[in-house]
Amino acid sequence: MPPTPSRQILLAEDSSSQRAYLKELCLSLPDVVVHEAADGSWALQLSRKLPQLDLVITDLSMPGMDGIELVERLSRQARLPSLLLISGHAPELLSNCMRAAKELGFTGIGYLAKPFSDDAFLAELGRLLATISPAEQVEYGMPLIDIITGLAHNQFCAFYQPIYDLGTGKAVQIEALARWRHPNKGILTPGHFISMLEHEGFIQLLTNRIVQTGLDLLIRNPAARDLRLSINLSRSLLDDRECLDWLVNQVEARGLEFNRVVLEITETMAFADFGHTLATLLRLRMRGFELSLDDFGTGHTTLEHVKNLPLTELKFDRVLIKDIHQDTRSQSIIAGMARIARELNLRMVAEGIDDENDLDYLCQHHPDIELQGFLLCKPVPAEELHKHLYPCCQQRSA
Repeated sequence: MPPTPSRQILLAEDSSSQRAYLKELCLSLPDVVVHEAADGSWALQLSRKLPQLDLVITDLSMPGMDGIELVERLSRQARLPSLLLISGHAPELLSNCMRAAKELGFTGIGYLAKPFSDDAFLAELGRLLATISPAEQVEYGMPLIDIITGLAHNQFCAFYQPIYDLGTGKAVQIEALARWRHPNKGILTPGHFISMLEHEGFIQLLTNRIVQTGLDLLIRNPAARDLRLSINLSRSLLDDRECLDWLVNQVEARGLEFNRVVLEITETMAFADFGHTLATLLRLRMRGFELSLDDFGTGHTTLEHVKNLPLTELKFDRVLIKDIHQDTRSQSIIAGMARIARELNLRMVAEGIDDENDLDYLCQHHPDIELQGFLLCKPVPAEELHKHLYPCCQQRSA
């Protein structure tokens, strides 16, 4: 196997002293190369010359082209790097910039309000770089023929990320996340294959594999005997009656209770064709499936829609969870949404728990919200699941 290429970081900061200091911190991590720019225009020119760019760290306030314009211009490129936004502005403004970046198509996003500690910077840097697999540094998408071949040779599997209940002090649910055990490139994340499969109409082949292995885990793995299983549904599968009938048959064939399966849909999916979606979800709910609205709080959901959909769970988006310990707006939003969820008797999950302070805040103020995130447990293969039933937050709930 060829050596793993270094991770390429572009640092845009107009203060030369601050730029030098942040570069030094970046270089304390192994196997990274840092490129510097004193403003957004310079950073944009560099980004176009670099054959590989994994992470852009940018101050939002710079002369000339500021960080917000830089992010907008970067979004027009074919391959989007991860982003770390830094600024001395109020946390709510930073949070809105993060939301704008997400709407522009970026997926790996973080932000830090100045002044921040070295530890906070390195932790956020490490988190963002950890989301980039070695193969992603060379290419994002894989050819369709390679993906189909991988499916035919059973190279695809599910990794599982636990969701923890502070009341019981243990995992109560696991989310199945697709992974490709590539024979040459190692473990590949969905960024390499999901878009291609959806675009070419083959997403059901992958979903079938994830569903079957996930359901088998519930009946064969002693560590999963009391867990619920979350499965993500794409828009096309939500419109496919044969696929949903197949799903019902798979659950029945294993003798599982339907309420142990949680089907996750996004806000965009839920309201693209509301009448059809409502009919489909009602049918699934009548069967006994649990239904979760993912990324809740960042789309265009109205309370009327939440009331009318037959949901059993709301997943609060990571954008609202990040820095909640110091972001008063996020605190108010989560408090309001949690109150509504309780009145509607909906289970709540906060995803994106990556910071100890955010974890402490949620444990103290919302102990009935279930928790999911890298700080508690990264996605793990089925054979390692038993090691992660009890989270590091267990003592906080006492």
